[in-house]
Amino acid sequence: MARGLLDRAIAPLWHHPTLRKGDRVLVGMSGGVDSSVSAALLHRAGFEVVGISMQLFDKNGIQGSSAKCCTLDDFQDARRIAHQFGFAHYVMDFEAQFRAKVIEEFIQGYLDGETPSPCIRCNQYLKFHSLMIRAESLGASFVATGHYASITHTEGTWHLRKAIDPVKDQSYFLFHHNQATLPRTLFPLAALSKPEVRQLGTELGLHLAEKAESQEICFVVQDRYDQFLDAEGRDPGTGEGPIRHLDGRILGRHRGYWRHTVGQRRGLGVAYVEPLYVIRIEPPSNTVWVGSEMDLMAKDLVARELSWVGDVPAGPLACEARIRSRSPEAEALVIPLPDGRVKVAFAAPQRAIAPGQAVVLYRDGEVLGGGWIDSRPCDSPLG
Repeated sequence: MARGLLDRAIAPLWHHPTLRKGDRVLVGMSGGVDSSVSAALLHRAGFEVVGISMQLFDKNGIQGSSAKCCTLDDFQDARRIAHQFGFAHYVMDFEAQFRAKVIEEFIQGYLDGETPSPCIRCNQYLKFHSLMIRAESLGASFVATGHYASITHTEGTWHLRKAIDPVKDQSYFLFHHNQATLPRTLFPLAALSKPEVRQLGTELGLHLAEKAESQEICFVVQDRYDQFLDAEGRDPGTGEGPIRHLDGRILGRHRGYWRHTVGQRRGLGVAYVEPLYVIRIEPPSNTVWVGSEMDLMAKDLVARELSWVGDVPAGPLACEARIRSRSPEAEALVIPLPDGRVKVAFAAPQRAIAPGQAVVLYRDGEVLGGGWIDSRPCDSPLG
């Protein structure tokens, strides 16, 4: 095969200050093209690859078209790649951790009136924390995944940056990384675009080079999160409640506040003179508040559970902030609050800031850190 793409993908790895040819690398393998290419190119580069497929939840009875990913067929695809290249592959049970850290937090987020982001929690607790623990037990110094992001090292500091491919960049989902985890993490696809990854997969002889990728939440096989909550039997029992306009008028009734999300327009079942959007969800009063599109705009938010890639800022921080995975960054000022949260003040109003989503902080393409948008208002004098 022509070595152009393979060499370009491997080249950044040699800038790693501690990675050496022959090192054992644990590679998370979902059975998709990205993780398969990552494992194959690391093997071709001379590393001792150990492939791990993660059994995350019980998929009995949902195989086939209804299952989003991580099915038996996916695991067989991963094993076939490992057999083809001659490296070890294991399927490991992570169901208990996934239930506790991802599914339960996903459910609780909706019951709290928020819009959770389970893929970030999965990355944080499963695909890196848990895999790193397994890597240690297997004598592997590094964990690699098929994520599109870049890790660099300068003057003793590790940096997390956007991928070269802006369409596939996944740095937003990885803000939890820090100076302890980045030295042990490899992103072999950092220098490639998605089309180049597929091309490299073809050149490497991977049978799944053109395999479609899943964009949905893997465990919500019903295609709608409210149906998932119904199936889980997690209705909080509040029943119907008012759909109330911001001016105080009751315009209709909802069948459960947790069936709605901030920014939602369709499915409200309310006729009005102008389009209505969900502005706020209030579980204590069982109320869904609605208003105009202009009411969706806000100039600030409060974030909790801050995670910083490098040093914790001692004071206000000027940066760019992204409030959802597909939104562009916006100029912002991050102000620490006395209770450990931060206020993020934007230079221009942002649309549909949803509690429970992540706000990720950037500067010149580098991830500085991030946190979770809080439903509680700023109670500091700074607010």
